[in-house]
Amino acid sequence: MFLEELDRISKIFRSIIEEKRLKLVCHHDADGLCSASILVKMLLRENVNFELRIVKQLTIKDIKNLDVNEDDILVLADLGSGQLNFLKDVMERTQILVLDHHEPQKIKSLNLFHLNPMLYGESISSSMICYLFAKSLNLKNTDLIDLAIIGAVGDKFDENWELKGEISKKILKEAETISKITILKGLRLYGRFERPIHKTLEYSFDPFIPGISGSESNSIQFLSELGLKLKEHGEWRKLKDLSLDEQQKLASAIIIERLRAKRSDAINIFGEIYSINGRPEELQDAREFATLLNACGRLRRHDVAIRLCLNDLTAIEISKEILSEYRRIISESIGWIRERDDAVLTTDFATYLFCEDEVPDTIIGTITSIFLNSNLVDTNKPIFGFANTDDNMVKISTRASRNLDINLRNIIVKAVDKFGTEGGGHEKAAGALIPKGKEKEFANIVDNILSGLHGKKS
Repeated sequence: MFLEELDRISKIFRSIIEEKRLKLVCHHDADGLCSASILVKMLLRENVNFELRIVKQLTIKDIKNLDVNEDDILVLADLGSGQLNFLKDVMERTQILVLDHHEPQKIKSLNLFHLNPMLYGESISSSMICYLFAKSLNLKNTDLIDLAIIGAVGDKFDENWELKGEISKKILKEAETISKITILKGLRLYGRFERPIHKTLEYSFDPFIPGISGSESNSIQFLSELGLKLKEHGEWRKLKDLSLDEQQKLASAIIIERLRAKRSDAINIFGEIYSINGRPEELQDAREFATLLNACGRLRRHDVAIRLCLNDLTAIEISKEILSEYRRIISESIGWIRERDDAVLTTDFATYLFCEDEVPDTIIGTITSIFLNSNLVDTNKPIFGFANTDDNMVKISTRASRNLDINLRNIIVKAVDKFGTEGGGHEKAAGALIPKGKEKEFANIVDNILSGLHGKKS
């Protein structure tokens, strides 16, 4: 039913774009940037004039600044489903197309075209929705399928490095059939094409390698003890340079370290690697590409991200500089949190990270994910990160392990109700804004909600 509705709306959309100006608004993460790039290429092929904005969230203020009138059509990608109540005034003036996969508000209007797979019991990334929409509009857009895969893995639409869901798997199979993607099996480690092996291990937080992750010196010592050469012919060796025997030796050693730390998922270090054909080597690994896009998005270099997606190779070198800066900020942020006793509050029900101005609000979601995946906090509890914004508000980002029976989107929407602000997201990853100075009050509200949920379960 979802695909039938998508085809129906794409036909309507074709007639509308011939008559109106188009304003396109997309989210700033990898999924949103891939969605934006797919739609940009689609619109260029249709010779449609458009205006593109990339935003970190869609607030009432953002909507007012769009200045949408009856001569415009508003297209929202990777956002919008949870903000439909803010868009009612726009719906009265003109048409809105929403291509989103976040938990939706169920609002109906003749001017609203709402493509969200959750309304049909499906689950795919926004980049995949945009790809299917673009392909329905024009089969030429089939060549954008790699961006659908990159956006999906960037938005964690894979479980243990394997795409989940029937539609996602069909798109992956299509990409493999037309030779856009090659699927390999291997170690779940980033940086196989770009990073020296010791840096790959240092930056590995999923899977987490106890005593190795986060430490360059320990990573070097670990590899040396295994007898794996760090350099060859004066060049740093990368994961792709290891022989099969060396890869097996490395995998066994990582599993042993995880067993020593009594990780219940110690052997869970392998997964599917999606290699993109026809792109430069540094952009061939879909997950590494997604990380690069996330770095660009979080550091507000959306232009570089779009250029990369659309095969502008002149953007590669600057994107590497952006990624290096992104990693530096993440490393310093994690270091600051771990050194400050008052930065972490652990209750019976959750962990709270109070980061003030020390962590940019654009990366607080990344930080909470790293803390959760790295066993730096209790993974049997949700984690909530707080970071000040530049407009006297506090960005909240929350994450939970997949095994927890909890819906963070519902919890955060209920918790922010008292403050009259906005919240939304997914079951295991959500976010919100609250006024500055209300962090502890918010934490108390969340603890009360979680306490009630635990009481019902018992």
